Amino acid sequence: MSITKLPDYRLKQKILYIDKTSSASLISYGDMYLEADALSDALDFYARAAHRTGVEKIKALAIERGDAFLFQGAAKALGGEPAAEEWEAVGRRAAELGKNLFARSALAKANNPQLLEALAAKMKAEEEKQGA
Repeated sequence: MSITKLPDYRLKQKILYIDKTSSASLISYGDMYLEADALSDALDFYARAAHRTGVEKIKALAIERGDAFLFQGAAKALGGEPAAEEWEAVGRRAAELGKNLFARSALAKANNPQLLEALAAKMKAEEEKQGA
């Protein structure tokens, strides 16, 4: 099945939850969304198809992009709780990219008070710099 354009929201919901869409088609949609850099949508399709390889791609991209929300969704789809080291990797990357809220969320889940304190100090310094 060749899919050429991304479905709108209603059609996406129909494909995912109403129709009995084959795993192959779901994976094809997931690939299409991944190619379009719509990672959350790609995750929806991969998770629905139970396509572990696709979900793992999304998880790796979430770490690379410091996206704690997407990382958590991918981890949930894989059926496990991420290790503290993985959360720490997401948090560190998010902090590097200036995604401080994602960084704080991930570092809290990593249960690393030292990194959380360092992030809080960085955020405070940035606020003071902007206020000056």
